[in-house]
Amino acid sequence: MMSQSSGSDANSISRSWSPICKCDEEKPFGWQKVSLLEARDEIRHLKESVKAMKEHMVSVSGFANYDHLKKPKEEKKKLEEEMKKMEEDKKKLEEEKKQLEEEKKKLEIEVMGCNEREKCLGS
Repeated sequence: MMSQSSGSDANSISRSWSPICKCDEEKPFGWQKVSLLEARDEIRHLKESVKAMKEHMVSVSGFANYDHLKKPKEEKKKLEEEMKKMEEDKKKLEEEKKQLEEEKKKLEIEVMGCNEREKCLGS
């Protein structure tokens, strides 16, 4: 039994063949050349129309400066800042409320003491 080496004739064909080398061997002629020229012209025309559409879109809607994307981000940032300020104000108001409640309790105790004195003096 003979083993085939990697350099055998059976493998040489598969190594040397590729679709690129077969396509490039002959230059197009006749109907192939006409088809390629038509395709090239169509591609150029489509590229020009895409370029014109992009320019028109930029001039009409202003998509080039992306302001429509920046505005929501700026608005969100402003709202977040306002929320932080409101939370700080809320904390301050809660502290002030606690102080007023403590003062109210002190005043109620003082009023009760005054009422007791009046009862003692009035009787």
